[in-house]
Amino acid sequence: MEENIEQESQQEELENKCFQLEDQLKRSMADYQNLLRRTQQEREQMRLYAAEPVVLALIPAFDNFYYALKSFTNQSAESEQFLNSLQMIWNNLFSSLEQIGCKLLDPIGQMYDPVQHEAVGKIASDSPEGTILEVFRPGYILRERVLKPAQVVVSAAEG
Repeated sequence: MEENIEQESQQEELENKCFQLEDQLKRSMADYQNLLRRTQQEREQMRLYAAEPVVLALIPAFDNFYYALKSFTNQSAESEQFLNSLQMIWNNLFSSLEQIGCKLLDPIGQMYDPVQHEAVGKIASDSPEGTILEVFRPGYILRERVLKPAQVVVSAAEG
């Protein structure tokens, strides 16, 4: 009888140990699956944003190019041809950037968004308040990540 009680106790102990080991195995498998999922997400993020350091390094040159195109005022035939050539180069550069998911934020007419825009001034206007009237410096976005917000002038209520 005592032997039966001891065997039952041992069996109960073994069943508890088995249950604990099974629980540990399930938790370990869940942790492993989560690790695989996180690793895959990190790899995907690295792939999507691998070009970010290069684009950030090029932004000052793009800004200067943008300012040069905006400031071009001479209207002679030669200057018009030169401006067209510069515009073609600009378009080719941005076409290349768009292939890797980079876009220029040039939001004239859009509503101000503090995530994508940096307000550097307000002008009284009959446009709805917060409408972007002028872009002082364009912004840049890589996929869904804002690399540099656009500096803008927004409309303010008249009065």
